[in-house]
Amino acid sequence: MKNYRYYIYTVVTLLVFSVLASFFGVPYVSKINGIQLLNSEITSAQQQAKQVAFLAGDAFEKQEKGKIASSIQNSLKGTKEHNVFISVLDWSSTIISHPDITLVGSKNEQESTRNMEAIPVGEELYKVIKSMSSIEEGQTEILYTTPVKNSDWIVVAHLNMSNIVDLMNQQKNQIYLIFCLIMLVLMVVVLGIVRIITGYYENQLSLKNSRLEDGVLSLSKLNTSLENYQKKLNEITTFSSNTETVAAADTQQPIPKEKEKQRILTYVRNELMPVSTEDIGYIYVENTITYVVQKDGKRSTTSESLDQIYSYLDEKSFFRANRQIIVAISAIEKIIKFGNSKLKIQVNPPSEIDIIIGKNKAAAFKQWLDL
Repeated sequence: MKNYRYYIYTVVTLLVFSVLASFFGVPYVSKINGIQLLNSEITSAQQQAKQVAFLAGDAFEKQEKGKIASSIQNSLKGTKEHNVFISVLDWSSTIISHPDITLVGSKNEQESTRNMEAIPVGEELYKVIKSMSSIEEGQTEILYTTPVKNSDWIVVAHLNMSNIVDLMNQQKNQIYLIFCLIMLVLMVVVLGIVRIITGYYENQLSLKNSRLEDGVLSLSKLNTSLENYQKKLNEITTFSSNTETVAAADTQQPIPKEKEKQRILTYVRNELMPVSTEDIGYIYVENTITYVVQKDGKRSTTSESLDQIYSYLDEKSFFRANRQIIVAISAIEKIIKFGNSKLKIQVNPPSEIDIIIGKNKAAAFKQWLDL
């Protein structure tokens, strides 16, 4: 891993997200599960109470109270540890049957903490449980009551509060465990994705830097070739001038006219002004007008086209960069990379237009500098 900060940022982001999700999400999910559990127990309590009341009511038509109470008492043995259990009271709140046989015959002094006249719902009961500061072992809550027909008995469904709270706590712990496992897997997956992405971009950046280094090296060689070529051209020009002077003095004959012109006829306003080709920095066309810019920055115009001018210029000293401009090698200051396989030339005096050599002419330009 070349850059650890991406992984640090990712881990910190996931940790912050985990803390926020656990702080807000887990309690919400726990509440939903708790309400669903209570609704399920309430439904079970209603069914059990109605079933016992129905059977007891039918039995009153055939059996005595004592036998019915004894039969119910036997069916309730061991049910006190269940989440929901049943007891039977008479109208005076005397316990007729109860899972705890020691309570039979005593007064039921338990009062429900909720409104018994309302239909029990899980959300209401959940609020009751959460409002309690503590729940003792064996503490119960009356969920539902229904009368037994043909008698003065009442069937009562009780909720074992300690059992329910334990179940809700177990559910909450399971949610935390599942949440932690999900976040762990998510963190591994995200870190893997980050590693793949950062690896890809690091490779692309490395490749780009490598290409840039190659481009810089190529431009360095190109600028070196430019300097060497300018020096050679100056030496050749000086040597040719001296040779021609000596030959002219010895033979007393006129120097043969060369193919290249030594001057270009230009205009400054309405005044004709010949410009020596040695003084030209570059020539360019703008808005169909041909401008001649000298090395000292003076600018004039000519009626000739670039094609006509380039045909009689010394190709060792001038290069046709593109359709718009001809540049003298003596005016080139720097060559820089421009776009994809293109070159940009900086000249002195500065040009008003960009001097761009396209990729189709870049090879010819490099070859020209190596002449």
